Amino acid sequence: MFQILTFTEAHLATVTNRVEKHGDDDKPAVSLGLEITTGNTILDLIDPKLRPTLYKRHDDQPDLEGVEQVLSVLQCNSIDRVLLPTKHEGWTLAVDDGIDDTKPMSFGGCKIDKFSCEPKQGGTVVLRLRVGTSDLDAARSGMLGMHVGQPIWVTLVAPEKPVDAIDGTTEAFEKDHPDAGDLFAAGANVEKDGDDEGAPQDLEDRLEGALDAAQTTRSPAGSRTARGREKTAAALAAGAPGTHSL
Repeated sequence: MFQILTFTEAHLATVTNRVEKHGDDDKPAVSLGLEITTGNTILDLIDPKLRPTLYKRHDDQPDLEGVEQVLSVLQCNSIDRVLLPTKHEGWTLAVDDGIDDTKPMSFGGCKIDKFSCEPKQGGTVVLRLRVGTSDLDAARSGMLGMHVGQPIWVTLVAPEKPVDAIDGTTEAFEKDHPDAGDLFAAGANVEKDGDDEGAPQDLEDRLEGALDAAQTTRSPAGSRTARGREKTAAALAAGAPGTHSL
């Protein structure tokens, strides 16, 4: 996945102000053309097969165990620039102008596209890309406009993965708490039998059996969980069908 996690120097080639539609509203936005001259290992973040396609190693370079192969010789000298279909959305761009110790400016919800790679002999590349965002205000827009044609330092970070939602359905609860389903099923079976005589004792025996099994596999004797289940069994037995007097 393409990310730039540490501040890297980039040439701010273009700043294009535009209007972006958000529903029925027009919102100011900007597109930045960035050029980054760096080692060709950055291509591995786009596609692991890209660097070996464009570069090869020196013939006399030995293989060293545990050391990444240095691919610095162009496979073909006839390639001027390679256009790449890479696109990302939701990235966060941070921009530091390097002038003072002020906090870098952050732009969220960025779309990254228009990737191209200009491979150079010796193992360097010029990586060009476009970054678009509507997370903009007058101060940050002015700062970008003042740095057209100048170097800036940038990071590009992918969005965090969303936290898995909690499944609150009855099916999920019974899957996580199988004993609870068994206890209520035992009460339902007594009611379906249609014979109220002796039902409280029968239910109590079933509940005690289920609780004994649960205590054996889950809770040590005398634990707080075991005492709680005893109270649950007593409450269920007291409210079982056929136990209320008229």
